[in-house]
Amino acid sequence: MKIKLALAGILLSLGLATPALAHGGGYGQGHGYGPGYGYGQWELIGTRQVDFRTESDRVAVRGYERFRQIKVCVYNRPVHFLDMDVRFANGGRQDIFVRDVIRPGDCTRAIDLRGHRRDLHAVSFIYRSLGGQRRIGYGHNKAIVQVFAR
Repeated sequence: MKIKLALAGILLSLGLATPALAHGGGYGQGHGYGPGYGYGQWELIGTRQVDFRTESDRVAVRGYERFRQIKVCVYNRPVHFLDMDVRFANGGRQDIFVRDVIRPGDCTRAIDLRGHRRDLHAVSFIYRSLGGQRRIGYGHNKAIVQVFAR
């Protein structure tokens, strides 16, 4: 009887541990960018090249996915964000005052969306160009703005 209980316990613990081992669970999981496989992973939902001509841009979000937080990351050149407007699929919106210079390789804080989990429609932002050249014809001079959500 004791052997059967011990064997059942071993099989049960192996059955519970197998999904965790298959997931990975290694260092850095849940902290990086890009598509995530677990709860709480940041997922890239849109990218824009910021050309400093209009000083406002919009990232349309593919629908029917619910998120609770967003953040914006900047690459190549710094961007001075003034305001962000998040539009939800149900017609609601959330105005977010960023008012911060985001340097290349940095991101905004994780911004909580009102409500529990929201279906996003679009993220618009207003920014100010910073000093330096405005040679728009060259891709390497443009800032890249990526919007992540989880």
